[in-house]
Amino acid sequence: RLRISNLSVADFHSITVLGIPMTVVGKDARLLRGANGSNLYYRTHTITLGGGEAYDAILDTTGVAPGTYFLYDARLNHLSNDTEDYGGMMTEIRIQ
Repeated sequence: RLRISNLSVADFHSITVLGIPMTVVGKDARLLRGANGSNLYYRTHTITLGGGEAYDAILDTTGVAPGTYFLYDARLNHLSNDTEDYGGMMTEIRIQ
């Protein structure tokens, strides 16, 4: 399970992981449920967050080949720390 939070108040971020499907199960610390209690979960590879939003997702690694996968901001200019070449919004997921 992964909670993805956007602490910015102005920027949107699209967080993606290629090769590992995500099931979004919550938004802003609440389960995704309809008014009648029905399940509103959905599968995706990218989550777009506005300022102050948070999503809860389950990464399903069933049947995913071993290796290193990257969880990163799809806006590639957010993969650097301003004038520095390395850093930014990316982490790796290792499946063995």
